[in-house]
Amino acid sequence: MEGVKGRFEQILIEKTLKRMNIKKSIALFIMSLGTGLGLVQAQGHIKGTVVEKTDGKEQVLIGASVYWANTTTGTSTNVQGAFVLAKVSTTQQLVVSYAGYRNDTIEVANRNEIKVVLQTLNELETVVVKSEKDIDFNPIKSELITAKDLRKAACCNLSESFETNPSVDVTNTDAVTGTRRIRMLGLDGVYSQIMVENMPSVRGLASRTGLKFIPGTWIKSIAINKGAGSVVNGYESVTGQINVTLAQPNNSEPLLVNLYGNGAGRIEANINTAHTFGKDSRWSTALLLHGHNTSQGVDRNNDGFFDIPQGNMMAVMNRWKYKGDVLRAQFGVKAVYVDKFTGQAAFNQSQERTTALPYGIGFNTRRLEGFAKFGILPPNHPNQSLGIIVSGIHHEDSSFWGVNDFNAVQDNVSVNAIFQTQINPQNRFSLGASYLFDRYDQNYEQQHPTSQTFVWKRTESVPGIFAEYTFEPNDQWALVTGVRNDFHNLYGNVFTPRMHLKYSVTPTSIIRVSGGRGFRVANIIPENFGYMISSRNLQVANDLQPEVAWNYGISWTQEVQLGKTKGKITADFYRTDFENQIVADLDASASAISFYNLEGRAFANSFQLGLEYEPFKRFDVSVAYKYYDVQSTTNNTLQQQPFIAQNRFFLNLAYATRFEKWSFDFTTQWFGAKRLPNTAGKPEAFRLAQNTPSFFLLNAQVTRNFRNWSLYVGSENLTNFRQDTPIIDPSNPFGSQFDAGLVWAPVLGRMVYAGLRFFIK
Repeated sequence: MEGVKGRFEQILIEKTLKRMNIKKSIALFIMSLGTGLGLVQAQGHIKGTVVEKTDGKEQVLIGASVYWANTTTGTSTNVQGAFVLAKVSTTQQLVVSYAGYRNDTIEVANRNEIKVVLQTLNELETVVVKSEKDIDFNPIKSELITAKDLRKAACCNLSESFETNPSVDVTNTDAVTGTRRIRMLGLDGVYSQIMVENMPSVRGLASRTGLKFIPGTWIKSIAINKGAGSVVNGYESVTGQINVTLAQPNNSEPLLVNLYGNGAGRIEANINTAHTFGKDSRWSTALLLHGHNTSQGVDRNNDGFFDIPQGNMMAVMNRWKYKGDVLRAQFGVKAVYVDKFTGQAAFNQSQERTTALPYGIGFNTRRLEGFAKFGILPPNHPNQSLGIIVSGIHHEDSSFWGVNDFNAVQDNVSVNAIFQTQINPQNRFSLGASYLFDRYDQNYEQQHPTSQTFVWKRTESVPGIFAEYTFEPNDQWALVTGVRNDFHNLYGNVFTPRMHLKYSVTPTSIIRVSGGRGFRVANIIPENFGYMISSRNLQVANDLQPEVAWNYGISWTQEVQLGKTKGKITADFYRTDFENQIVADLDASASAISFYNLEGRAFANSFQLGLEYEPFKRFDVSVAYKYYDVQSTTNNTLQQQPFIAQNRFFLNLAYATRFEKWSFDFTTQWFGAKRLPNTAGKPEAFRLAQNTPSFFLLNAQVTRNFRNWSLYVGSENLTNFRQDTPIIDPSNPFGSQFDAGLVWAPVLGRMVYAGLRFFIK
């Protein structure tokens, strides 16, 4: 019995130990499984939320796309704006996108939970831009001039907003009106599509003077796209698109006051107000006021003509904004009134205008604008949006040059409907339709040097359709291709394709290629009125056709490490080839200006090399070199266009002390020789050299910032460089040799200014 009992106890112990081992194994397995699940939860997934921030309040974004860069692994946010996504081994970069918002790329590293705050695009914009010196990874190369950049100089209006930017050149149109023209890629600014928040603005009768109708304190930012732009904004872009964003009602200072005065007797006042109200602050409004006056005549070169005009300009704009969950809307009105005169010092506005009395110049403009924007964001389709933009302009001009009169009226209506959809993070579409209406009535009565009358009346009715496709398979490649077709009632079918290709050679090096076609109808007097201030006889061909050109470009952007800070090198080359161009011929005769269709070749080559760098904290350096080769067939000869420097150099230095209490800005530009029109037909005493000398222009400004206000003083053209004889035969303006349109350098000389800004945040 004892043996049997012992054997039984041994078997029982063995079974118990086995059960214990099984339980232990199960326990260990469960513990291991739990630990493994914990590790997966902690290290194998990332979770987070995607929100937007409006007026300081966060709102979740439902259906935002979240995916790993260079992969097809992704997900969407739920009704709480939340997501959970398994990590991958190939990348740590998480891309978040949502229709109507800027994409954001986050370096996840070892994080397991994040919050992403997406920034909205400007209302109904389709082009994304980045500021500062970071590399822009968007397919369409863009530059952004911010409000901070604008305050580096005396930015009284849009024409003076490019002085600290190397991509846009600014010159005078003539010796007496003070009007400035811009150039882009070597060509006149009329070939650049200039818009205000994607609506037509500086074009038609305002193609030259309209830059002055946008006060500098109204501007929030300026986006510059070189070369072929987006088909969404129309067919008129040849050398690029400039889109101005104004102060927004919902994110501007409640009050901004800017007072300005300069040594030429100009005083200016600007007042911006903004207010947000309504449930959840969904409504906002802004009132923008501008006025300036020049009450004294200035003749620094003692040629008997005032160097700048006297008179007044007033502008007012009221805009409203509504931001709902599904509907976004904006609407507003703007009015501009200009009444100015200049000419000989003895000219009196009330005098009779005859060739026996002093020569005078006057221009009176009355302009009324209105717009409405609507954006629909379907809650059940967060990757889709529909935008409609409607704008209208009524513009009246009444001008005279000596005894010659120009009176014109333009009525414009523009409608643009845009549907955007994102199929997945790699594929996006924009589809739309547009309608452009322009009615012109222009009358030019020339009494000197000969008597003749020109009447140009036309009505343009242009419906159009367009489509744009964006393909981004990964962070390396991106393609934006678009086509549009417009049906012009006067000129038939207008086909304008555009294409942009981006390739990231490395994370710090990007190459872009672009190409596209542009089409525009010229208005020869508003675009060339500076040449009318002369004794040139006007000659116009009877069959002027629209201008058509192709633009091609390639650019390279490289991030560089210089010491402890980063910099950015950019190089780009663009070529514009004209199928047709309206030639303004100043060479065939020194006593005439002829307008006719291109007979031969016309092209423009533009090369720019630039460096942006911060050698030490709060000290920014921007340097650029530009080369232009701009030729056109005039007087049966292919030759360089006049007034364009082939070689240019640009340098901007900006330094701010700690907390930006003081800021110092310095800009210098060097202009190489420019070809001048042929004046061999004039008497020897009035002939000009074939080329101008090279010269420097220097500008500087010092700003002292306080809590709610700033003081600034500065000077344009510090060295007081001036063109020696900007007017030919100024003492005999009704004689056969008088000409005030052959201007290639500053006329006024050094300009000292000062101003005060007061604001409530």
